[in-house]
Amino acid sequence: MTNQQAQPEIEPGQEVEIGLFRPEDAPGVAALFQAVYGQGYPVKVYYHPPELIAAVARGEIIQVVARTPRGQVVGVENMFNSAPFRGVYEMGAGLVLATFRKRGLSKAMNQYLVDEVIPQKGVPMTFGEPVCNHVFQQKAREGMGYVSTALEVDLMPAAAYTREHSASGRVAALMSFKGYQDHEHAVYLPTRYAAALREIYGGSGQGRAFLEADPGAALQGITEFKAEVFDFAQAARVAVHQAGADLPQRLDELLAGLEGQGVVVAQAWLKLASPSVAAAVEIFRARGFFLGGVLPRWFDEDGLLLQKVNGRPNWEEIQVFSARSQRILQMVRQDWLEVNQD
Repeated sequence: MTNQQAQPEIEPGQEVEIGLFRPEDAPGVAALFQAVYGQGYPVKVYYHPPELIAAVARGEIIQVVARTPRGQVVGVENMFNSAPFRGVYEMGAGLVLATFRKRGLSKAMNQYLVDEVIPQKGVPMTFGEPVCNHVFQQKAREGMGYVSTALEVDLMPAAAYTREHSASGRVAALMSFKGYQDHEHAVYLPTRYAAALREIYGGSGQGRAFLEADPGAALQGITEFKAEVFDFAQAARVAVHQAGADLPQRLDELLAGLEGQGVVVAQAWLKLASPSVAAAVEIFRARGFFLGGVLPRWFDEDGLLLQKVNGRPNWEEIQVFSARSQRILQMVRQDWLEVNQD
């Protein structure tokens, strides 16, 4: 184990308490990730107690812990920042020690987050990424009131699911959101995707004022984006903070660099609050990007997910639970077909 002493063996069957992370929990969290994943979990902060303590102190991670009377950590659930707007938290990185499973700890920790932590912290929006190689996570999210608004195609490699033997190709994920504060604002609908986005917004619980984005509007200024590469997943995410007049050149340079790093899936996040979003969409689409869906409050105001996959996506293994998610899958696949026929 890295940066921590070996933890004493934890006797099964003990009662547990659930509460917010405390600094003294950090070695136990590291030991739990080691016990469940070895060193294979891709987000390494959980293995390093000082780094985890610092991330929690900064508010980048909000963690709920299930611990025994002796303070031994047997389960965790996390909320963490992965969107440009720090008020949006992803719910994930949850796990329970094998000898403490089938006791409802995961559900209890999630409930504690929803009932106690989110109101206490004033969190405006949370989301999850239930995978699509099975529907169990999707059912759980829907049961908690989450609404799917986007589909990430071929997000993760099959190697991530070797232990459970649940995937033979790359695995897609839904993006499901739940809001806790009203935040009505104007959304510019790119002409090409106006009908699809209106349908996705329908039933999402997100109040928006829709405006038509002019595809002929000229892009102004200098492009500003931030790209992050996830080596294990061979994926990249690009937050486009401003689409400027130099977007075609900057995007070509970026894609060439990502290809050189072995990236096979690229995601782009565009601002739907920008009147020039339609022009930006056409530039991305000309380079193979297709629809992913809506990202509520992604930049505080809403974002649009576009995505590009090298080769043919693993459509056949995508499993979705609800009629709503099935419809999003249909729209995403149809746009992929159109992009690849153009």
